[in-house]
Formats: sequence, structure tokens, C-alpha cells
Amino acid sequence: MAETSELEDLKKDHRGLRRRPLFTPLAIFFATILAVLVVGAWLASAWGSSTIVLVRHAEKLAQDPDPGLSAEGQARAERLARMLGGANLKAIYVSEARRTLETAAPVAEAAGVEARRIPAADLQQLLQRLKNRHRGDVVLVVGHSNTVPAIAAGLGAPIEAIDESEYSGLWIVSYSKLRGTRLLALRY
Repeated sequence: MAETSELEDLKKDHRGLRRRPLFTPLAIFFATILAVLVVGAWLASAWGSSTIVLVRHAEKLAQDPDPGLSAEGQARAERLARMLGGANLKAIYVSEARRTLETAAPVAEAAGVEARRIPAADLQQLLQRLKNRHRGDVVLVVGHSNTVPAIAAGLGAPIEAIDESEYSGLWIVSYSKLRGTRLLALRY
């Protein structure tokens, strides 16, 4: 009799399985679909590689509270515009200083992009914009001898300090959440 009761218990267990024969495969199928969608969304959001071109403002006039560019600085700004003319710039960021805006003006005109001002003291706001808003874009940032190295470091591409007499540095940072950061240092 004990064997009969065990046999009946086994039959009852198997009946429960027979009632939902597709439940487990369907659950696995939907869990797989959900996992693929989540991973796909993450890859899509992280895939774009941004190119950030960092330069210090061009040569400035004599000491002044907010100096503009000297003739040599204006020539350097024009050279920068010729270099970046075909770069398909999507955005240009400058500080509140007149010399950064004047350095970016020829590039902005050539690219048809308006330069956006972000205070030099607000580097975190600039870094957030560069990392999140410009995925896949080419962006120019015109800064100062103290802000350009800080921006590069914030993007994961530390550079050496910029001397006060140095104006020819141009750093191209390729930033990607998925593929990492690369740096190319040039002179113009």
C-alpha cells in the first residue's frame, strides 16, 4: 500500500508539470529577451566616441582686466579656424574671458556654430556636458593655462602643466565610456 501511495504522489507531481509545459521555456525566453534589451541599451548609450579638441586661448594683449587678442593671437586664431574648418564641429565652449571668445570666433564662424560660455570656475558643468551631451560629436574647448590640463584630466587624459608663455598647444582627446580615452598632443 505504501508503494501505491508513493506512485499516486508521483502521478500528482507529474500532473502539475503537465498543466504548464510551456511555462519554464517561456520564462527563459522572456528573461533572455529582457537581458538582451538591457545590454543593447547600455551598449547603445556607451558606444559613441566623442572627440574633444582642447586649446589654450591665443596670445593676448598687455595686462588688462579682460584682455583681447594681440595681432599674433588673431593670426593664431585664424590658423586654428583653417585647421578645424572641416572637422564638423558640433559645439564650441569658451570661458567668460574675452580672449577665449576671440580665439574661438573664427572657428565658430567657419563651422557655423555659436560658442557657448561656461565660467572657468565651473569645470564640473563643462565636463558633464562633454561626457553626456556630446556623445559621438567633435567639440572645441578654448580654455586657459590652468583649465585645459584640468579638463583633460577630467576626461581621463592628463597632460602636463601649460607654461604662461605657451600658446601653440592643441590636444585631441577621444573620449568613450566603452573604449576608454586616447590623447593626441599637437602644436599649431
